[in-house]
Amino acid sequence: MTNETQTRDAAAAAREAAPTDAWRAAIASRKLQVGREEGIPSVQAPPIEADLSRRRFIRASFWTGLGVTLLGSVGLFLDFFYPRNVKGFGGPVPAGRVSEYPKGGEPRYNSEGQFWLANLDPGETRGGGSGGADGFLALWQKCPHLGCVVPWRGEFAFEGDKGWYRCPCHGSTYTKSGIRVFGPAPRSMDTMKVEIDGSGNITVQTGQITPGGTDNPRRAIKPA
Repeated sequence: MTNETQTRDAAAAAREAAPTDAWRAAIASRKLQVGREEGIPSVQAPPIEADLSRRRFIRASFWTGLGVTLLGSVGLFLDFFYPRNVKGFGGPVPAGRVSEYPKGGEPRYNSEGQFWLANLDPGETRGGGSGGADGFLALWQKCPHLGCVVPWRGEFAFEGDKGWYRCPCHGSTYTKSGIRVFGPAPRSMDTMKVEIDGSGNITVQTGQITPGGTDNPRRAIKPA
């Protein structure tokens, strides 16, 4: 075989081997590319549960803050309008001394406290009298019927007896201890709590009102 023939054969073999080598190189390159792509970490979306928990937390924080704000506002409102050291009607009202009220005398009106105060005598047995009450009894001026101011009328005669509480609006009539004996009023006159200290000073708690009843005479307070 001549050298020229050998050279042609070698060239043909090289041409046949060239596509195979190129194919192998392409496959190797493809594997390397796939490997690199698989090695890149992907960004994952946050779980749905975590997103819901975050929303619940934000919503709970909002409502909690709103509730605390409203509660604070209500507290400031109540603190501002809460009555302190109430004087006059609705609070304690000085009503003088025991010595100023003769036993069995006519009731005295206190405009500051809106009440009538009398030192009742159990021996006053007349129809419009004490009803057996012994001591001091404070009656609220308000008629239980429609709220008219009820005056004491010493000259008013009812059933042959003088001296009654008489409502000018609808004629409801009460004894000296506030017991209703006539008229449309649904009950007897309301009473207020009476306090008497060791020195004989009288205080009427106008904020402590008890609806009137047949037991009014038993509510009278004796001096110590």
